[in-house]
Amino acid sequence: MALLVAAGAAGGGYWLWQQDRRLQAQHSQYVVAGSVQADLQPIQERLSALSSELQQLAQRPTGPSEQLLARLDKSVNELEQRQSRVQQQLARQQQADTELQQNAQRLKQRFDELARAKRAAWAESEAGYLAFVAKNRIRFYGDVDSALAALKKADELLADLGGESIEARRGIARAVDSLLKIQPPDRTKINQALYQIGERLPELPLAVGTATDEPPASAPASPAAAEGWRAQVGHAWEELKGSLSRLVVVARDLKVVPLVTPQERFFLHQNLTLELEAARLAALRGDQALYQKSLERAREWLGLYFDEQSAEVEDTISELGELAKKPVAVELPDIGPLLAPVERLGFRSAQ
Repeated sequence: MALLVAAGAAGGGYWLWQQDRRLQAQHSQYVVAGSVQADLQPIQERLSALSSELQQLAQRPTGPSEQLLARLDKSVNELEQRQSRVQQQLARQQQADTELQQNAQRLKQRFDELARAKRAAWAESEAGYLAFVAKNRIRFYGDVDSALAALKKADELLADLGGESIEARRGIARAVDSLLKIQPPDRTKINQALYQIGERLPELPLAVGTATDEPPASAPASPAAAEGWRAQVGHAWEELKGSLSRLVVVARDLKVVPLVTPQERFFLHQNLTLELEAARLAALRGDQALYQKSLERAREWLGLYFDEQSAEVEDTISELGELAKKPVAVELPDIGPLLAPVERLGFRSAQ
């Protein structure tokens, strides 16, 4: 009997040791809430107590085997019940963790969807604004380069939006194609040519008959100055004719040239320079009417006040005539209807 009791105690102790190892492995594998850890602590303490009793029992040669086995069975049953509850709690905790992870994943997906929708709305709104800028740069300023840059940025914003932006991107592509077909005038070359003409103005010779620093000579006195009032009237008439004759120089091979004093020559150069500057500004702005009018006025003044027989003056007048023929304005397409889908997309996103 003692041997049986010892063998039973040894077998029960081994089984309890296995249960203890399994519980300890489960405990180290899962991290649960405080309530689960509180349940495991008494089980471990109970297992330790049973192990001590089994060791004491193994050392006794004889003893009340039936009562001891009954108490061991009861303890084992209690341990199994507690273990079952702990496993249920662990399962519930794992299920809660799984649900929490699923909820977190759903929230992340929803956040990503909202973020994409917000980015899409911002991209559509920004593309609509850029289309509006490009249209106005062409309509009011004729600025093709800025319009192309704005349309390129708008197309980049709409590239990642999918099917809803296809029609808008088609409109942008058509607008870009129409702008690329424009052949702008070489305003830089025109501006450089007008600048060089302005630099040559002080070196151009004035026309024959231009006044100098010397004051005009007075008419000789009439020999009949003392012969009464008739002689005085005649003398006055002679003085008037002499003054009129000095205002202009008349010759068969020369044109009528107004008198120009040195001070007036300075202002003449300044006025010609201003006309050339006005032509340069008109060329940069694409104002064809002002450009041609300024150059025509400069040619008239060169022909009136400067020596047309001079090769320098003749070349300058000819060069201004050639420049006046060059177009500085360009007919720009109306890209507003082409960009209407882009603006509608932007207005919808803004609302």
